Amino acid sequence: MFTGLAGAALLKVLEALFNAFGAGFNDWLARKRAENNLYDLGRAETTSTINKESADAERRANEAAVNRPDVSAVVAGMERGDTF
Repeated sequence: MFTGLAGAALLKVLEALFNAFGAGFNDWLARKRAENNLYDLGRAETTSTINKESADAERRANEAAVNRPDVSAVVAGMERGDTF
């Protein structure tokens, strides 16, 4: 269909056009993957923080339950007039 110099020039122009489109599309996909990775990382960090804080709260609650004073001893001390 195209012959000679005009055909070769048109092929070079089309090749450059498609290469530019492909490079732009690859860049767009790379940006989207990076955004998704950042989103996933943020989600994982948030989950980790929540799990750590929950474990710390549970540990503190267990320590408070183990170290709490005996109610009957406190009541008896109050009846005797002990200072706390």
